[in-house]
Amino acid sequence: MRVSDRPPPPGAAVARNAGWNLLGALLPIPVAVFCIPVLVGHLGVERFGVLGIAWMVLGYFGMFDFGLAQSTTRFLSASIARGELGRLRGLAVRSLLLHVVLGLTGAAVFSLLVPLLAERIFRLPPSLAEESRTALYWLAASVPAIVATAALRGVLEGLQRFDVVNLIRIPASILNYAGPLIALYFGTALPLVVSVIVLGRYLFLAVYGYAALRALPSAAGSETGTGPRLIELALYGGWLTASNLLTPLIIATDRFVIAATVSVSAVAFYVTPYEVITKGWIFSASLMGALFPVFSGRAESAPGSIRSLCRSAERFLLALAAPPIVLVLGCADLLLQWWLGPEFRANSTAVAQLLALGLLVNIVAQVPLTAINAIGRADVSAKIAAAELPVYVAATILAAGRFGIVGVATVWALRAVVDAVALFAAARAVLPAGESPSALGGTATTVLGAFLGIAWLLGQALPAAVALRLALLAALVAALLFWQWHALLARADRELFGSLCRRLLTSR
Repeated sequence: MRVSDRPPPPGAAVARNAGWNLLGALLPIPVAVFCIPVLVGHLGVERFGVLGIAWMVLGYFGMFDFGLAQSTTRFLSASIARGELGRLRGLAVRSLLLHVVLGLTGAAVFSLLVPLLAERIFRLPPSLAEESRTALYWLAASVPAIVATAALRGVLEGLQRFDVVNLIRIPASILNYAGPLIALYFGTALPLVVSVIVLGRYLFLAVYGYAALRALPSAAGSETGTGPRLIELALYGGWLTASNLLTPLIIATDRFVIAATVSVSAVAFYVTPYEVITKGWIFSASLMGALFPVFSGRAESAPGSIRSLCRSAERFLLALAAPPIVLVLGCADLLLQWWLGPEFRANSTAVAQLLALGLLVNIVAQVPLTAINAIGRADVSAKIAAAELPVYVAATILAAGRFGIVGVATVWALRAVVDAVALFAAARAVLPAGESPSALGGTATTVLGAFLGIAWLLGQALPAAVALRLALLAALVAALLFWQWHALLARADRELFGSLCRRLLTSR
């Protein structure tokens, strides 16, 4: 279906797009689980460490587009909502050109930094110095492909073609792990292994380009005001970049502080539950990725409906995230012991429970964050992140020194609450006025808090009665699901939830 034929996406279409995003995030994981042990065994720990650096670089240079990919998504969605189909190709081309310039600049900067990175920053072993340096030059060559791909992905997301995005994204992500495995057939030299990934990036860049060209409408029309539009695109992307760069700093603060003030071993007891629990962000990222262009289009065509859509998304995410959080609160100690042993149960249980509570709040807070960015006020979210960073760093240092990793987890959870309060207050102030269903009221908040509190108390009261605790937790989760379905979710929310479940594996 062409853009000109497509009506504003209903709940079922949003659910379908969220389902595609979820598949795109989840399907490569089993491939990584299979490939990584094989790569470690054949490359050795040191070469695999360099490959890990390559994966890190490939991930972080995805942010070198200065937010222009998401900016492209927003302005394309807004143009579609205004019926300005003649602007779409021009906007897409200008975005791509800006990304190419940024990508080439990034490649040049990275190439100049390769000697410093190889000799000083990464502390590479002397035996691998030469091949590691060559591998880093290969990575520099990949930067234009990474950044240009972000532009084309932004175009497809602006056109609501999440099916196409993820049908390309899944094999591209798999190639990150399967590509080096294929290269092992020809040898274990790092330049060979990394070059397979880099060449794959250019291959999928071409696929994205073809898909974007096919998806863009061919409608012709006059296009005026291209200069201001280009400037607006860049300025909006700059605010997004500020927010995107500050957030990883906030996220990475805790482990650096723990290593410096507690111990390196304490980092393991903190990071292990953190890495597992924060996988819950996949759900909010999947839904918010699908809703971002919808919010952007509604800001032009029906601004009064944004608040109502936000409320539905908040309830939906809360209903999706609360049951697993209840399980973590009630049996984190058991899960940690079964998976990693009694030492992790003793040291990581409270951390896991605190992080889970913070995550629940943070998942719901992604809704106002996405809406604020989608209406063009990315400056608001960037300013909130900038204000939080120094306070969070100072509080984390103090908590780590006095209470160890439990104190750090407490600060992390409290920051999630403060961040949510700030984002909801900002959304109330800047989102377009409009009718909306009532917010989560005091009664609903109390009931949800009771479910969370009872789950935690079961773990405290029945530490050794495993069978009884699990039975009571199962009953508690069943009661929570019943309450959510009949009291928390409105009829439209239940339809959206059902659509996601039914359409998760369908493309139409």
